[in-house]
Amino acid sequence: MFSWIVKRFKNLVSLRRQARDTAPAAFLDLSREMRELAEIAARVWPEEPAFQERVRGIREEMDQLDQLTAKPEFRMLPLKKRLELRESLIHSKTQLMDTVSTAPSPTSRPQ
Repeated sequence: MFSWIVKRFKNLVSLRRQARDTAPAAFLDLSREMRELAEIAARVWPEEPAFQERVRGIREEMDQLDQLTAKPEFRMLPLKKRLELRESLIHSKTQLMDTVSTAPSPTSRPQ
C-alpha cells in the first residue's frame, strides 16, 4: 500500500516537472537565453560574415519561436514534440556556449 502511494506521488511529480518544462513560458526563457548568447557570440567574432549570418538566423528562429508560443495552438502540440523541441534548444544552447568559449583572444598580448 505504501509503495503504491510513493509510486503515485513520484509519477505526479514527474508529470508536473514535464508540464513546467514544456510550458510556453519555459520556451520563452530558453529563446531569451539563446538570443543573449547569440549577441555575445556576435560580439566575439564580429569579422566573420558567415558566423554573423548564423547568428542572424538564430535570432530569426527565436523570434519565430516566440510567436509560436504566443499562439494557443502551441499548447495543442503533443507532449513528445514539445519535449523534442526543448531538448533541441538545450543542445543548441550548449553548442553556442561551446562556440563562445572557444573564441580567439581579442589581443595577442597576455593580460
